[in-house]
Amino acid sequence: MPRLVATLKVPALPRGDAAARARFPLARKAFAGLTLDAVAIIAALLVIRLVSSSVDRIIAIKSRSEALAFLVNSVDALEATTVMAATMLLIILATSNLGPQRGRARGATLAAAVVISSGLGIVARMALDGWFVSPKWEDIRAFAAYVWPRYAIIGALLTIVAELYRRERASLAEAQQAELDAVALERELAAARLQALQAQIEPHFLFNTLANVRRLFDEDPAAGRTMLEMLMRYIQVALPGMRRRESTLEDEAALIEAYLHIHRVRMGARLAFVVDVPRSLRAACVPPMMLLTLVENAVKHGLNARPDGGRIRVTARIDNARLVLTVADTAVGFGSASGTGLGLANISARLASEFGERATLLLENNELGGATASIVLPYDAGIPPA
Repeated sequence: MPRLVATLKVPALPRGDAAARARFPLARKAFAGLTLDAVAIIAALLVIRLVSSSVDRIIAIKSRSEALAFLVNSVDALEATTVMAATMLLIILATSNLGPQRGRARGATLAAAVVISSGLGIVARMALDGWFVSPKWEDIRAFAAYVWPRYAIIGALLTIVAELYRRERASLAEAQQAELDAVALERELAAARLQALQAQIEPHFLFNTLANVRRLFDEDPAAGRTMLEMLMRYIQVALPGMRRRESTLEDEAALIEAYLHIHRVRMGARLAFVVDVPRSLRAACVPPMMLLTLVENAVKHGLNARPDGGRIRVTARIDNARLVLTVADTAVGFGSASGTGLGLANISARLASEFGERATLLLENNELGGATASIVLPYDAGIPPA
């Protein structure tokens, strides 16, 4: 038995040794899947077969000498059977890994491997037992005719089981890959929706702001310079954020402050705002432009709808290991127009794509008569998946 193990052992290569791995690429590919679990299962099957075929002899044992003789004969039989099984296993496994991977060609190749490997296994077994030292061809032919079909059938059944298992695993892998592709596609669609939203909002906002700057320079040059400075600040922060998959709360707060300063120049006393982001949270990673979309929604659908305007408060806090970003206003609250806007729908889709059920968008009317919108993110992750 030791000599058999020595001839079948594949050299163990260190995991980090790339050069050593390159020495045996064909052997590694041919015997991929030859794990200790697979070897243990085959060994268990051999033992079960040996015991099941010797039940009558086991029952007939009446003395220690008979038991010892049975044990010796069983070890010899197990060794011979192991030689056949190992020969068949290696040939069929190599054929499975190196041969055709699908279609009728794979079935025909595996069938040929079963027949040939069982025949070579018989030759190896007879060589081990010394049948070819002084061959008796009649006995050899009779033995081969009796044993060859039996082991070919057993090998065929085990190969079919292995093929069914292989196909099941392949189907599961394809299903998982399809699910990953669907998630990636949804993420790309969400990013495309964001870009489309920005393409709609940004030109309109910029043209209106520039028109206000031109008007203010005629009526109030100081206010015009302030609005122009805030617009430059807004563009300085906003342009890089449009190209990124992630941002920080500090950048998003700076963007929102510049945006609201621009509108305060335009709206005057009708707009008051507070951006309250603790310094400890400013380095937190968040999806870009989401919080700004909530602020834009509050200005457009909330404060603009009231003659006297209102107040906007932007906050960030940690609640049960979740990052809660809130935009609250004292305007008209959520209605049919504000609650179903493209911006809010885009935020919901992006959160679902990037975080699944770990993130959400909450919309509600607050006690002050206005609206509160909150983005809840997992704080430990806090970043859109790469």
